[in-house]
Amino acid sequence: MPLRVPCPQCGKFPPPPCDCPPLPPGPPDLPEEEEAVEAEIPRTVIELRREKRRGRPVIVIGNFAEGADLGDFARALKEKCASGGTVKGKSIEIQGDHRETIEAYFADLGFKTKRTGG
Repeated sequence: MPLRVPCPQCGKFPPPPCDCPPLPPGPPDLPEEEEAVEAEIPRTVIELRREKRRGRPVIVIGNFAEGADLGDFARALKEKCASGGTVKGKSIEIQGDHRETIEAYFADLGFKTKRTGG
C-alpha cells in the first residue's frame, strides 16, 4: 500500500493532483570521488585489552582493518605514551597502563575504541 504524502505547498493529499507549480531542484548530488573516499575508510572498532605480564600491565591493541600499517601506529603510540612496545602478528602491545592516552590518540584519528578484558 503506497503512502499518502501531502503536497508540500498546498497540503492536499492525492488523488486528485493539486495545481501547484513544481518545486525548484534540490541540492546537487555528491561527486563520485567523495563517495568513493568515504567507502574506502573501514569503520572498525579497535579493541584495547589490559593484560599482566610478570606482574606489569601491558595494553594489547587489536581488531585493526586489513592493510593498516601497524608499525606507524606502534611508533606513534610509543612516542605518545613514552614507553616501550612492539607489533606482534595483527596486534600492538604497549608496556604500561596507557588506555586513556591510546583512546585519545585513536579518537583524534577518527576511530572508535572499546575496552575488553580486565
